[in-house]
Amino acid sequence: MDYPSLKLLHLIAAATWLSGLVGNGLAVALLAGSTSAGSRALLGSLCTWNRWVTLPAALLLLAAGASIAWVGGWLVMPWLWIKLALVAALLPVQIGLGRALRQMAGGDATAPPMLLRVAAPAVFCAGLIIGVLALTKPAWGA
Repeated sequence: MDYPSLKLLHLIAAATWLSGLVGNGLAVALLAGSTSAGSRALLGSLCTWNRWVTLPAALLLLAAGASIAWVGGWLVMPWLWIKLALVAALLPVQIGLGRALRQMAGGDATAPPMLLRVAAPAVFCAGLIIGVLALTKPAWGA
């Protein structure tokens, strides 16, 4: 796959993954404690979306990103390691949101942890920082 196609694939995967995480975070925050049939149906649909769209987008993002970093020779750049740290921090958030969605869809009225209830704005901010780092590729220390 040529470099521009790989970058486009990475960008699409990133947008899909981050929007899925923000959507899951909003659902967990807004529907916490709700046991209505409509809420449970929506949460069940989000669980399916998370399994078949958001999770594969994360895997595709990681694979395409690793390829881009290798081809671009950016593995020694500090901005890339900050970006990777943010992505690594979002992976457990995805696992936690998926678990919370499954529990809530199953009728568990227990409130999810606070971290998951504020996941949507946290993911959004992390995504902005990641995007700025990727676009600017700052040369610190040069």
